[in-house]
Amino acid sequence: MLNVWEASEKRISCRAYEDRTIDDGTLSALRACVEELNAASGLHFQLFASEKPALKLSSAMFAGPVYTYAALVGRDTPEDAEKVGYYGQGLVLCATQLGLGTCWVAGTYDRASISPELNEGEKVWDVIPMGYAAEKTPVKQKLIRSGIRARSRRRDSFLEGDPGAPDWVWTGIEAVMKGPSAVNQQPVNILWQGGKAYAKLIKSGHGLEYNDLGIAKKQFEVGAAHAGVKGSFLPGDMAEFVIISK
Repeated sequence: MLNVWEASEKRISCRAYEDRTIDDGTLSALRACVEELNAASGLHFQLFASEKPALKLSSAMFAGPVYTYAALVGRDTPEDAEKVGYYGQGLVLCATQLGLGTCWVAGTYDRASISPELNEGEKVWDVIPMGYAAEKTPVKQKLIRSGIRARSRRRDSFLEGDPGAPDWVWTGIEAVMKGPSAVNQQPVNILWQGGKAYAKLIKSGHGLEYNDLGIAKKQFEVGAAHAGVKGSFLPGDMAEFVIISK
């Protein structure tokens, strides 16, 4: 099985799925992952699996049926929006380790095709289709992915602050660059100041910037750990990366 760094390297936004269901063993592992993430976060993620196509995605953006998906449910607050991004990316990496393709989807799906349980004050922030990536991606979906990659930011634009950031910070930034982002906005920078790293929102838009903040924090932590520096970010914007061990 891939380790979490290898999963972050391999993960792409999968836009074409094979016409087959996920095997029972893999589904059990996914359910265990969802339960663990909910227990750690206090969120209300829900996994749905069916023998028939379930989640209806935009045919302009995706190809192939989706039999399994996760509904990322949390309260309608910036705090939960960030946690949805952080723990949702944890679920994406778990699915990638299990050999599945995934994609963060915020709006290009039929909301009538899903039926999550919502407690008072909760909403569906995003859905994550899961399945086996098709061997050949249709031309339309290839063009979409190519267009998104063409809008990606340069590596050096992700770092602000003092010169001389260490290699582990750059490895964390490279992981952030490879992570998903709502409409590819990538609205998060790393600030290196006074020998410490901070996660900083640099723009708002589409109402999903705190999702992106959480995703970027998760990715940075994976990259830093791969470079030998284990730690985690405090919650919120301009949050410090607290080193646990080197």
